[in-house]
Amino acid sequence: MNNRRPRTCSPARLPAVAVAVLGFHLLVAPAVLAADPPHWYSTSLVIGCTEQCHSLHNAAGGGLTRAAGNANLCQSCHNPSGLADQAPIPSSASAIPGFSGSSHAFGVPAVNGAYSTERPLNTEMDLRIMGDNVVCSTCHDQHAGTSTQGGTPKISTPEKVTSLGAGTASSQGTFNGALGVWYLLEIDGGGTQVDATFRWSKDNGTSWMVQTVPVGNGSPVVLDSGVEVVFSGVNPGDFVVGEQWEFFGTWPFLRTNLDSGDINSVDKFCRDCHRNWVMTHDTDLVAGGGVRNWDGNFKSHPVGVTLNANGLAYDRAQPLDGNGQAQTAGASPDVDGNPTNDLAFDSSGNVQCLSCHGVHYADSNTATVDAP
Repeated sequence: MNNRRPRTCSPARLPAVAVAVLGFHLLVAPAVLAADPPHWYSTSLVIGCTEQCHSLHNAAGGGLTRAAGNANLCQSCHNPSGLADQAPIPSSASAIPGFSGSSHAFGVPAVNGAYSTERPLNTEMDLRIMGDNVVCSTCHDQHAGTSTQGGTPKISTPEKVTSLGAGTASSQGTFNGALGVWYLLEIDGGGTQVDATFRWSKDNGTSWMVQTVPVGNGSPVVLDSGVEVVFSGVNPGDFVVGEQWEFFGTWPFLRTNLDSGDINSVDKFCRDCHRNWVMTHDTDLVAGGGVRNWDGNFKSHPVGVTLNANGLAYDRAQPLDGNGQAQTAGASPDVDGNPTNDLAFDSSGNVQCLSCHGVHYADSNTATVDAP
């Protein structure tokens, strides 16, 4: 699957196909795996095994967790005043299809006759069906934010560790590192954005990658792994020696690979629980699974195929963006100034569930930017 954020395919953006919050389960992944940011120590944050998540004695949750219930545990940080305030997921975000919500439903039965959903066949996902419900950890592995599972990477907004001057730092780019990482920025030469310098670290300041780097006079400064920073401060003293910011780049902690290939392929994420809806443009892949041999049950738009796969010219050569213009081909299809509504195909050019559906913060409005 490509690394762009799942997009919308119509002005009615639909919350869809994977679970909402970063999840948690004690008994499956050893704590040593939790080295992937942001679920681990930074310069100013302590996000460890027992500080936020686990309690070895008198635990509130059955997995020796500090909060009872998987979603409750995740939401103890993923709220507007919590450590994960940049990615809050309130219970109200859990979708009631067709009525409300902006994220895939969580805390709901995995088997739902109305929507033809089933328990996942993937063993690791099925182990995290808790109390017969889909929970955060069904789809998310909070201990491993790696590039191998794909998905849309995130670069967080820098937050000041020390506040000495009025200068600011922002982050941009597309994170492409193999593993998540915390970045620490520190001013090592004071002044304005014209003459100040900084250094940066990937181990919370134990060592420094580069030192005395010009802050760039308002232009982006490249770090690594697709990450850039922009400093702003035009007054004397805006940047003071010792001023620090920290932020992270990471992958979305997916339990398994996102959907790719045709509908018989191994990589099935959304198509696992939603396999009863899977349908192709024809009858050549799965018996009874094509529009020409419909079995009478609810089905999805054809997935696991390319545009115009049946050669009947039903499809456009390129999908339209939110402003009605054709998306450009390649890695940057945006033409309307809003990359969050772009339709994203998998690495083989196939339409997948996430081509049209957003998993989190899908506000059902193509004209707005889905954030964070």
